Amino acid sequence: METLPRSYRKDALIVFILLTFFFAFFYQDGESNGNSRFGLIFASLQEGSLSIDHYYNQVPTKTVDHSFYNGHYYSDKAIGPMIIGAILYAPLSLAQQLFHHPSQETVKVILTFLGIGLPSAIAGSLMYILCLYLSRSRLRSYLVTLAITLGTLYLPYSVTFFSHQLTSSLLFSAFFLIFFLKENREKTKNGYLFLIGLLLGLAFICEYPSAVIILALVIYYIFSMWKNTSSRNFRSVIFPLLGGLIPLCLQLAYNRICFGSFFSVGYSNLDNQYFGSSMSQGVMGIQWPSLSVLYYMTLHPAMGIFWESPVLLLAVFGAIQIFRQKRYQAEAILAIGIIVSYLIFISGYFMWWGGYALGPRHLIPILPFFCILLVFVPRRCNWPLVGLGLLSMGQMLIGAASTVQVPDTMVSQFGQMGYFAYSNVYSFCLPQLIKGNFTQNLGHRLLHLNSWSSLLPLFVFFALVTMIFFWNEIKSARGTNVVRAK
Repeated sequence: METLPRSYRKDALIVFILLTFFFAFFYQDGESNGNSRFGLIFASLQEGSLSIDHYYNQVPTKTVDHSFYNGHYYSDKAIGPMIIGAILYAPLSLAQQLFHHPSQETVKVILTFLGIGLPSAIAGSLMYILCLYLSRSRLRSYLVTLAITLGTLYLPYSVTFFSHQLTSSLLFSAFFLIFFLKENREKTKNGYLFLIGLLLGLAFICEYPSAVIILALVIYYIFSMWKNTSSRNFRSVIFPLLGGLIPLCLQLAYNRICFGSFFSVGYSNLDNQYFGSSMSQGVMGIQWPSLSVLYYMTLHPAMGIFWESPVLLLAVFGAIQIFRQKRYQAEAILAIGIIVSYLIFISGYFMWWGGYALGPRHLIPILPFFCILLVFVPRRCNWPLVGLGLLSMGQMLIGAASTVQVPDTMVSQFGQMGYFAYSNVYSFCLPQLIKGNFTQNLGHRLLHLNSWSSLLPLFVFFALVTMIFFWNEIKSARGTNVVRAK
């Protein structure tokens, strides 16, 4: 990746600033899911306890997502987001003790941005760098990066304290590092190797099903290191292993302290009988794959990812192009393998849609890997890429501006209703905005703008940043022409 001009780093910074603004602009309360995590974060620093006895039934951390063991209530979630959240909360907790500010509600907003939104923005900037390296096209890289980060569930789940988008950021960042080492063989430093393991370990203790993606990335890592003869050494094994063991040991210790066994997790001790029974089936609620669920998760207008984010359909053409030109086929095989295997895997989950959700949120960890395919879409598809990208971004903006907590009462009726009878985006989220039910955003909080006008700062900022990006593109093109003329 050293072959990229240094000026391109400015582009990555522009992308980072744009995404940071987007993910800071909105805030959606995670309700029970997020509050279960916040309860543990607050309990760990305020009380030095891992139980949420004093939080699970109190505002602003009231939740029904909890486990019960030996007379105490605990979060039923994997602890990855809580570890990161507790580290970020430490200085805020001290400020609360000294100055009685900020409030718990404000803390939730801050931690959502720092713990979910900021990692998403970092992963998005890495996505741009990767796309630029693969395509050598700044415009194509910008379009693809925004299509993924703002045109899929990546956007609305970067503004709420769920674990899926954090997991997505960790996994993609780990992939980026592996690819970086593969392309820069002399850069195989111990710190990079350790960080790869740490990122993958953290991803696992954020979302256990991510083990499927982690396995694929481990195979890709072994393949990449094996191709580099100088990397076939002890440290290429030991440092990633050490990095990965740290999060794993923390999760095992938490299990032992809270649930009496290293291998007893929160989902094994659910207080809710229905969910407890459902999660006990198969492997943590995951059984044999279902073709009908695959259809609902992908192609059904209600919440299929190819309807909510139609730009992803172009990945098929990108994949064909990769195999025609026979470059980066390993990365294409990895991306396709991750996407297909995870779709099949999640189709066996008893609650594949994710409860109250804008779309099948369990699929979020695979979304960044679409960029590997989209960046190779043939040039003749540039306008479809722009058009479908804008449509995808518009639909996801509706979800980010309203709510991701879409009631799941319609899921059981998918098989009986007409094909276009219902859509989470247009049947629920858009009517919320028409009624004026906008989620918290900076336009309202800072400028006191209401309803649709509260989104004006977002559109203005997006337009300005995009103009700056294209101005840099024009200057770069002129500079290239001058060099060629000489």
